[in-house]
Amino acid sequence: MACSNGQSSSKTLRVSLQPIPSYAPFWVARHKGWLDEALREHGIEKVEWSVLRDGPLQNEAFAAGTIDVALTADTPAIIGRAAGLDIQVVGLAAICPESLAVLVPKDSDIQSAKDLAGKKIAATKGSFCHHLLALALQKAGMSLDDVSFINMAGPEINTSLQAGQIDAGVTWEPYISQALETGTIRMLFDGTGLKQGHEVIVARSALIENSPEVIQALLDVYQKSTDWIAEHPAEAAELIADDVNLSPEQVQKNLGVIQFAPPLTQQDLDDFESTQKFLFELDVNRREIDIEEFAVTQFATPKPSEDQEEN
Repeated sequence: MACSNGQSSSKTLRVSLQPIPSYAPFWVARHKGWLDEALREHGIEKVEWSVLRDGPLQNEAFAAGTIDVALTADTPAIIGRAAGLDIQVVGLAAICPESLAVLVPKDSDIQSAKDLAGKKIAATKGSFCHHLLALALQKAGMSLDDVSFINMAGPEINTSLQAGQIDAGVTWEPYISQALETGTIRMLFDGTGLKQGHEVIVARSALIENSPEVIQALLDVYQKSTDWIAEHPAEAAELIADDVNLSPEQVQKNLGVIQFAPPLTQQDLDDFESTQKFLFELDVNRREIDIEEFAVTQFATPKPSEDQEEN
């Protein structure tokens, strides 16, 4: 947390989001002021929100000391921890296999993962989309060595697909919906049955150790927003559409398939181990981390409220 230099001891919690539907509960909370309200009881007078494009940029922000909490995918979180960032997972933001997918041009002759052999395929290196590609190829009896892999940022993948510069792209929301909306791109397959699409809530270890009540309050607000979205999906979609660069209709469609705030289970930890193994073998990570230490399970997952307050 950042403290002001003045005589007042006001404190600020700095929270980073990405413009994606899987983080809808905190986008809603940002609009409603729910997190600011809840944290005042714990001495936090202001929540400073920042929006960064992806997990690698959030890792840079953690390294620079400019954020305290981030919502990100499991892969960049593990990369950050392995690189020496003192961060830990305090809960799951969402699980959604449909939020990552392999896309191809509409008229492509590629019909299955086997058809990807020898093709130019773009994904962000070390991302959970890169892992999805590796898992899909493995299931088809191949490996990353059997394709021509191109490291590319999410926004550039759609452009390259439409320009015919690549044969396939592996990307995430909102880029999936944006690409399909053009009518020139189709989905080959998503993460269903291959990769869960874990999105995690990550915090600085010092914050977790010194202010566990702040972390619990943060998770409580995330659940409160999750409950509100379930009761008001259309209103939520209208509220955050501009934040995630999608139409309200596209947002509502996404909200219908995302599992928000699931409990952190042993299966999730096993999936983190699988992700870590992939990153180590890819030489993205030079060392392995203790997943049991990385994922903090001490915080209770609030149950959905029966009398959700409407603001």
